[in-house]
Amino acid sequence: MNSTVSAADAFSRDIPRRVESPTGRLAKIPAGRWQRWGLRLVIAAVYAALAVWLNAGYGGDWTGTANADLATRVDALRFDSGIAVIGDLYPPITSLIALVIPGGALGLAFAGAFLGGIVVQQVMQAQIRKGFPASVTIIVTLALATTPVYTYTVTTNFEATLGLMFFALGMLDLVRFVTRANTQAGFRAGLLFACSALSDVYLVFSALVAALGGALLRQSRTGARLANAIVVAFPTVAVFGSLALLGAAFGAGPLMMFRGDLSWSTERATAWVEFLATPSGVLYLAPVALIALAAIALGSPWAGLFAVLLNAATAVAFILGLTPPGTAGTTYIMLVFLAIAIIPSTKSRLHQGLIGVAAILLWGIGWATAFTWPVLRTWMETLGGMAS
Repeated sequence: MNSTVSAADAFSRDIPRRVESPTGRLAKIPAGRWQRWGLRLVIAAVYAALAVWLNAGYGGDWTGTANADLATRVDALRFDSGIAVIGDLYPPITSLIALVIPGGALGLAFAGAFLGGIVVQQVMQAQIRKGFPASVTIIVTLALATTPVYTYTVTTNFEATLGLMFFALGMLDLVRFVTRANTQAGFRAGLLFACSALSDVYLVFSALVAALGGALLRQSRTGARLANAIVVAFPTVAVFGSLALLGAAFGAGPLMMFRGDLSWSTERATAWVEFLATPSGVLYLAPVALIALAAIALGSPWAGLFAVLLNAATAVAFILGLTPPGTAGTTYIMLVFLAIAIIPSTKSRLHQGLIGVAAILLWGIGWATAFTWPVLRTWMETLGGMAS
């Protein structure tokens, strides 16, 4: 019996079930370039003003902050140290940018404020593109922009801010790639996650988590989960694989980018488990539970596992000793970015109300978290002391 398979049948699975637009392009919001950059700069100016206020509170001495540590590290860089400079530079993107930013820790705070403004505008744009009413967009944006956790990071930790910006933009493009068949966005997502891992040592596993988590989202194309994961993970795997081979070839070891000290710490693992039983640990897990429950309520139960994977990856990074000085609340910010990215577009008022309530709860968790971290309490006391 002869049978004929048409080209249409052979490639039917490649026809996307959902596309974001006929052209693959979405409207930019605000529509004008000057308006977009104006909005970004206005938001950045708020964070920059807080950085100036903070500098006055510190008396110009930023000792103990991540920015101070980064400024000291890049000032001590020696490019004549041979292959060891790769480990000294890591994370390389952050270090190379910090080298050309004047003003030490305060200059890095201004740079972080600028990046913070870009991220907040992109978050607002993502919500408007999904068709959410203004009330929901404002609530979701404020859940990120007005928490002490995010403001602290933007003003004191340029390394985390840069890495988180790449992560946030990568998440938005990942969802466009997987659920809306935007192939260009998929390639961008892979590059953005690689940049994230090369900007903040704490986010080194972000690309792998994104690749695995992307497979849990609703797929635009049938049978494309593995291919999508490869597209997203490949840039990061290629870069770190190349660096490992380079280190091994020159006798510095495959972990030279981490200065050879990447190892499992039983002491840190025990401390992390004990931390989970504290009020701070409950708040640490609260966003994961909230996102998982919201995903179930919105009809995407598997997407909730994405938050679990992300939380587990940051825990592993901590246990391996990949937490830079001055880091606090990075996991919370990553989970907020994840929630913003995977929120499905919906016209249901019930679902929109649920999203608004979840955002308010996330905002509350962010504020509560700030009061449980000593470094964040000190930061708020410094700002508050200047106001009194």
